[in-house]
Amino acid sequence: MRSIAALFFLVCHVGFALAAPDAALRVGILPTLSAKVLLTNYQPLRVYLERELQRPVEMFTSTDFKRFHHDTLAGDFDLLVTAPHLARLSQLEAGFLPVATYLAANRAVLIMAKNKPVKQLEELRGRNLAIFDPLGLIVLQSQQWLQDRGFELGRDYRAALFPSHNSVGFSVQQGESLMGVVSPAGVLQLPPDTREQIQIFAELPQVPALIWIVHPRLKQQADRFQAALIRFAETPEGAQFYSGNAYKGMRPVTPEELRSLDRSAREVKRLIQGLP
Repeated sequence: MRSIAALFFLVCHVGFALAAPDAALRVGILPTLSAKVLLTNYQPLRVYLERELQRPVEMFTSTDFKRFHHDTLAGDFDLLVTAPHLARLSQLEAGFLPVATYLAANRAVLIMAKNKPVKQLEELRGRNLAIFDPLGLIVLQSQQWLQDRGFELGRDYRAALFPSHNSVGFSVQQGESLMGVVSPAGVLQLPPDTREQIQIFAELPQVPALIWIVHPRLKQQADRFQAALIRFAETPEGAQFYSGNAYKGMRPVTPEELRSLDRSAREVKRLIQGLP
């Protein structure tokens, strides 16, 4: 995480070079896109939070979901947005406080190339399914969906791992993978030339969206962070941010939503323990 953070140090807090390091709010962003694209996309939120909270804000990401979760539990972030099942796991095991989730529905979207459309799922046998991270909730959802239709990972198809939604889309566009798994927001954030050359094969049922959580050491500020995140959509920076994705805005996350993630939280914990 720190090597990537260092690379984007100047981008993420221009104008605060003289600020005391311990005064900066450290915000973590789940690595769903390349670090450069991700941190650039979240710049409007950084600018807004600095003004709203009256303190410098630094934004960081990690190389993958496992590393990001490790950095989360290590206390590298004060406020962060993470996968819903990782947010629940962080809450249950380390006392993190969930404060907000995006308004837009999240789900696995299976994409295919326009010039070689998939007419039936049977074509996936022996081919690659491009995924961006094996720990992603929508990746787990898509693999379960395929399993329910008789497709076993490793036996009937291969999972080709890529570092971001963008590279998943490119793999499908180039024909390296028959299909790929992305989110609705990921579809919108694909480069224009890639987006024009892919189309949707299937949209799976809705799952909880990304969740913002607060480190327990900042428990007393959790309500303030929540209010700031929810107000973000009403600002010029919020309009700029939401125009480039499918998130639409934020709202409080409910206890019922969090409890619905318990099974996925247990599964992702098992997967994390099994990864090198």
